[in-house]
Amino acid sequence: MQLKKIAVGLTAFFTLSVANAHNVWLEPTSLQGEYVMRFGHEETESYPQHKIQSLQVLNSQGKLTALDYTFKDGEAYIMPKANIVFMAFDNGVWSKLPSGKYVEKNKREAPSAEFSTNPLKLGKAILKWDDQSFKVHNVVYELIPQAKAEAGKPLSILVLHNGKPLQGIKVGMGEEAPFNVTNEKGIAEFTPVKGYNKVWAEFEEKVTENPDYDRRSIEYMLTFDTE
Repeated sequence: MQLKKIAVGLTAFFTLSVANAHNVWLEPTSLQGEYVMRFGHEETESYPQHKIQSLQVLNSQGKLTALDYTFKDGEAYIMPKANIVFMAFDNGVWSKLPSGKYVEKNKREAPSAEFSTNPLKLGKAILKWDDQSFKVHNVVYELIPQAKAEAGKPLSILVLHNGKPLQGIKVGMGEEAPFNVTNEKGIAEFTPVKGYNKVWAEFEEKVTENPDYDRRSIEYMLTFDTE
């Protein structure tokens, strides 16, 4: 079922959701081999092209290379001839005003703000399972399944930051959904369902000596299909 696109709202609650709760992921279109990069939370939204940091695939040597895309109607469309696609999306800088309202402005533009944050959205889509599905790649954050996913069977997910396991990270279906927490080895269990799966994780980074924002939030979405 196609999700309805909605415009960015103006209320404080919704702008907070735009800043922190949204993710990016791939969905197939009606055209064979084509995918669209979605952005949203409970429903999808269009987005400006400049917020797309990168779309990458693994080449035959297992190295990340840039992927061309077509941008139309506020979304990016790709035809990846690869088994894994990596996405990076910068959702700008959002500031919380004393009134409680969130606005898409940095610290210099909103000097009275209580804090300013830079929400990044990262995604990895496993389009076809192969050996690379279980390997570590040269990215800052990564979720790596430890086996091919099977519906109804608990799957170990490895969570890495700069190639090192992270403990205490929530891993689940989404921000409001039940989750498990990674152990000292950076592993958390996720139980896939039949069909399309989204595995969510969230990270926080403190930022110092930056004139635009105080902190950075990173939402990560790993997607794959199971039979």
